[in-house]
Amino acid sequence: MLTALTNTFAKGDIQALANKLLHSTCWQQHNVKHYGEDQLRSIVQNWLATMGRSDVVASQVIKQDSQIAANLTFRHTTTNVDINYTFWLESNGEVIKSIVAMIDTPALALATGQDEATLTQMLPDADALIIADYDQQDHLQGELAIPSTISALNADLASLLDSWWSIWSKNQLAAIDTVYDANAAIKLPGNETQVNSSDLFDFVLARLTRLSRAFAQLEQVLVDGEQVAIKWYLDGDENGQRVRVPMLTMLSLEQGKIQQELTTTDILAFQKRFPHSSMFQG
Repeated sequence: MLTALTNTFAKGDIQALANKLLHSTCWQQHNVKHYGEDQLRSIVQNWLATMGRSDVVASQVIKQDSQIAANLTFRHTTTNVDINYTFWLESNGEVIKSIVAMIDTPALALATGQDEATLTQMLPDADALIIADYDQQDHLQGELAIPSTISALNADLASLLDSWWSIWSKNQLAAIDTVYDANAAIKLPGNETQVNSSDLFDFVLARLTRLSRAFAQLEQVLVDGEQVAIKWYLDGDENGQRVRVPMLTMLSLEQGKIQQELTTTDILAFQKRFPHSSMFQG
């Protein structure tokens, strides 16, 4: 699968990926679900039209059962700017049944010399979104999902991932010093370079202070040795309107600490869906 993705998006070998897709395959990208040969092919063609030929300079793959999380870091051949393209695949080993994909769209705009506003207008209009009106007062006694309740984890890993999740789900910023190595390399949405744990503290705090009734929703967790992938959402009220940010996070662990983190979300697609939002400004 990784070879097909690499050859398709870096070299333009469209048939390499087409051979892995079913007519019923759902590809969700830019907050739009795509089906059918023409729509699926257009995803690749639009990428190539925007990005051109590129080099894959780094990759990461996390597999568990039929689920695969993969990140490809593409480097523009002219500007040398890197773009993370993160995929969450459901596959039977032969074909891909579904894909959720996130592109670091601000990096894509920078790499290709486009204004972010121009690239945002080029993105498709988002599908209709219905977000449940979550109210903490309705869940005083109920236990919400945490990594250890939806994935079979050993005790040490359960403790680590539950603590990581508490940073977002319970605003437990003190857990950052507990779960991250002092020299951890962290790549966050909207940041052109890697940051450290102090920067992560500021990033989380800035996102959460913009929201009232914030709610972090966990969807899936994959574990592959010392690597973990997490699909999740951050919901909340901003300026009187409900917003939702889908996230894909990939963690690399060593000696019971997070050594590397990559979290990807499609910021420009988010801003097109929620133009009133200042979630990723400043």
